[in-house]
Amino acid sequence: MGLFGRTGQGGGIIKRKLLLSVLVLFGLALVLNVNTASAANVTTDHITPKVTAVNPANNSIILNSKSIKVTFSESIKAGTNWVELKKGNKLVSTKISISSKSLSITPTTALATGVKYKLILHQNSVKDLSGNGLSRYETSFTVSPITLAQMKDGLNRAQKFYNTNQRLPSYVSFGSKKILIAQFQQIIATQGLKITTHSSAIVGKNNAGTVTAYGWNSCSLGWFKTGGTFINYCPFCHSHGTLIYNPKHTYEGEWTCSKCDADFCLCGRCKASGSNIYLIKA
Repeated sequence: MGLFGRTGQGGGIIKRKLLLSVLVLFGLALVLNVNTASAANVTTDHITPKVTAVNPANNSIILNSKSIKVTFSESIKAGTNWVELKKGNKLVSTKISISSKSLSITPTTALATGVKYKLILHQNSVKDLSGNGLSRYETSFTVSPITLAQMKDGLNRAQKFYNTNQRLPSYVSFGSKKILIAQFQQIIATQGLKITTHSSAIVGKNNAGTVTAYGWNSCSLGWFKTGGTFINYCPFCHSHGTLIYNPKHTYEGEWTCSKCDADFCLCGRCKASGSNIYLIKA
């Protein structure tokens, strides 16, 4: 009886140890499973930061020297800090600072006018908070060679020239400085300014009728017969029914506006030197 009791007691201890072992193993398996699931749910960030905006904009013309601000798709931190602002091949001294998603590059001295500057953010110059580095990025801008007051003065003079000659001047002068008209238009456009022009091609037909004549070409190399039918309309003074055939009795013949005295070759082109104004073909 005592022997069986001892055996039964030992069997109970074994069972309890086995149960405890099972519980420990179950708990360990549960912990491992939870850790494995948690690890599986962690997403590693491999996306590099992207430039979403830059001020001044690429290839823009700005009125005054100022800091350049680059905005990214996510918060950034310093990387290699290899950021260059160049005037041609010459480096310009700058200070850089980072705030959240923005990188500011400030020249230590005022930038020269009329010069194109290039900003280069080299690879890994900045990184996102996960350590992903930026790919190389470039942008350019120019500081205006003239002030806003000079822009308005030049615009006034260019507009008067156009109104008188029905064409744009080749350049706009500021003292000894000459700015080609295409660049001048780009400069003033940054301030919302423009020269008001019109095209004779958009003027519609009217009740003044048409005019027709043929004769010798006088505005091209060589001589050959030319002519055609045009709307009886002067693109200079915008008058209808004023075209008269050859009142000045030229050898080759021409059209003359009886109101503003503008002369046109029989091919339709204005005979004034440098003009690019044409009569409107019917």
